[in-house]
Amino acid sequence: MSRSLRYAALLVIALLFVACDGTGGGPEATPTATREPTQIPTLAPAATATPTPAIPDTPPSTTLDLPDGFAAYVIADGFIQPTSIALSPDYHIYVSERAGPVFRLEDADGDGVFEQKVLFAHHFYRVNGIAFSPQGQLFVSSQPEGTRGKISIVQDTDGDTVGDEIQDIITGLSGRIHQNNGLVFGPDGKLYITNGSECIDCILRNERSGTILQANPDGTELRIYARGVRNPYDLVFDSQGRLWATDNGEDPPCNTVDELNLIEDGGDYGWPYPGCDAFQSGIPPTVDLGLHSAATGIDYYGAEAFPSAYQGNLFITLWGTLHAPPPAGRTLVRVTIDEAAGELVGTLQEFATGFDNPIDVVTDRDGTLLVLDFGSGSLYRIVYTGG
Repeated sequence: MSRSLRYAALLVIALLFVACDGTGGGPEATPTATREPTQIPTLAPAATATPTPAIPDTPPSTTLDLPDGFAAYVIADGFIQPTSIALSPDYHIYVSERAGPVFRLEDADGDGVFEQKVLFAHHFYRVNGIAFSPQGQLFVSSQPEGTRGKISIVQDTDGDTVGDEIQDIITGLSGRIHQNNGLVFGPDGKLYITNGSECIDCILRNERSGTILQANPDGTELRIYARGVRNPYDLVFDSQGRLWATDNGEDPPCNTVDELNLIEDGGDYGWPYPGCDAFQSGIPPTVDLGLHSAATGIDYYGAEAFPSAYQGNLFITLWGTLHAPPPAGRTLVRVTIDEAAGELVGTLQEFATGFDNPIDVVTDRDGTLLVLDFGSGSLYRIVYTGG
């Protein structure tokens, strides 16, 4: 996307990151679960061994600035406001776009660059999160125009690698200021959902507004897992089974920091914040991610392809905003988590700069990082080359 169009992109995604007065009439919808989806066979992984990271057969990007020993490659481009990455159990990469389509990427000649974007699913709107269940079903977090958010399952029932059945399993989620965003499956097999707030600095009429939700994979037994978050965007479990979430702080005039939170069952993270201070109400953030950085995607680096200093880190994309002078975010950062005096302490470090608006990060099975840039429409692969 050219820089002349970036402002348009900011307007399109404004509902995610810009505070409004949040008023509006009408009754609050109650999320509902629908019938259990058709069962299909579990996708078997193509291989069990972790492959050696391969260098894509394309020149490294000169746009990004990375630590010594790392290189970034554009492995797919031409996306229109891409929002989320998901890896299928058979190791295919899927990418969603804001307007609704979900693509499966194909590398026909094996050079590490994806020449084809095969349409897997559409008929969605405002897609901000996709994830695969361990059984190989694609879950989509979206908000149809003019209605409230929903979680849907897309299945390929006839084996032609194209989704042909869509079932809405949860409906009636947020639908005003913010929406339901990222999804993740936990080690317990449950589905975890970010659900943004419907208003700004107000008394929430919908108890599920501004929460982390938990449900069975078929959408049943939906419940509030944690509350008091403003606009949680993405989720990840680390190797210890701990759940982490990014959360977007308030815009002017309140101005609170973006957050990395360790999500606890039953936890209250304090929003709306008395006195506009995220550290004085509820469970405080583990890490301050900066003012108006627009924290989006998050992943835990549990691979071994990067040096030991990076192993066990949390990688987070900061989408960026124009609220703070100079503009904040637009970077990929990493967080190390240590324990001191019985408390978790997070240390934030910049890892990669030069993005337009990075929105998601995922560790591929070979230990490289996939980073999706909403602004440029590009998918990067970051590789440790050692030199």
